[in-house]
Parts: sequence; structure tokens; C-alpha cells
Amino acid sequence: MAATTCLNYGVPASLNLQQKQHSPRARNNCLIDITMMRKRGGTNKANKRVGRVRCSGRGIGDFIGGDLVKFDLGRWLSDVEEHKALAIYTPHEGGYEGRYLNRLTYQGYYFLDLTARGLGDPESTLTKIHPVCPAHLGKQPISRWYFPPEVDYRLAALPPDAKGLVVWVIEAKVLSKSELQFLALLPTLRPKVRVIAECGNW
Repeated sequence: MAATTCLNYGVPASLNLQQKQHSPRARNNCLIDITMMRKRGGTNKANKRVGRVRCSGRGIGDFIGGDLVKFDLGRWLSDVEEHKALAIYTPHEGGYEGRYLNRLTYQGYYFLDLTARGLGDPESTLTKIHPVCPAHLGKQPISRWYFPPEVDYRLAALPPDAKGLVVWVIEAKVLSKSELQFLALLPTLRPKVRVIAECGNW
């Protein structure tokens, strides 16, 4: 069984690496680690042969993504300040959101975490007094409660040294274009508000 840590997956074990260094096709190759497994007397013994092929212009960022090597936190802060409303696409394994959120916390921002599922109309929920009908479960009378605007209520409760309020919306991929457009306009209506919407994964 041959295991290769390279983009060429079917490299034969009898490859003459010294001759391949001078060929133009070997420029795109990387370190090749070929391990031959043999079964002798019921035990596995490995004979390891390691050969090196010169990599021209290849770095670790070509294999796992440059953003995983060094987080672009400085650019993140400048984008939040410049654009004020961002849509982000986070990886499935998570981790990015926490680092970006912590950096905004260090800058003096406070957060309103929302999920787009069950949010209703973002304009009425975030900026107007809105009704909420609790579940009656078939036994209680149907009632309607009124809640203050989520954004205005929290803006009024911010401490004086706060830089602003970040509305962080998860699962924003379920929102319509008009709802996303309102979230993009919210920093214009409320200048101390920043909006981060997680619109899916990459």
C-alpha cells in the first residue's frame, strides 16, 4: 500500500526521484512519502522510503488554505468598520466565529445574538414594538404580548464607553433578499449598530 502526501495520488513506488527532479512535470510535485507494508508471519512491518521532489511555488497554504494558517483579524476589523454590515461564510468545523467575536469584544463592542429561524420580520423585530403570540398548546387562551424593539432596547442599555452593538445573526441563509437588504441598511438607520450575518458554509 502506498501513501503519498502530494497532489499526485497514483505515484508508483519504483519512481526514480533523482531523474524526475530535472523533468518539467516534477515542478508541481511535493514531498512524497512512500510506505510499503508487508505482512510477515502475522505481523505488519513497514519499510519506509522517503524521497524528495523539489516544490516550486508551493506552500502550506496551497493545501489547507491560507486563512487557516494565519487569521486575517486585522482585515476583519477594518471590514467591519468600513462596511458596517457583513455576510460571512464559515467553515463547518467552526472556530472562526469565536475568534472574530472575541476580537470585536476586545474593541469594545457588545453583542445581540439572534437566529434567523423564527425571527419573523427583521424590521419590526429589531426596530419597532412587535407582538409575540406564545404557544397556547390547545389548553390556554390565545394571548398576545408586546416586546420593545430589540436593537433600540439594547442600544439604550449600552454603557457609555461601549463602541457599539453588533447584531450577529446565525442561519441567515433562510432569510429572503428583502430581509437581508434590511439588515444591510440597519447600520445606516442606527449608526452605532454593526451587522454580521452567517449566510452559510463553504
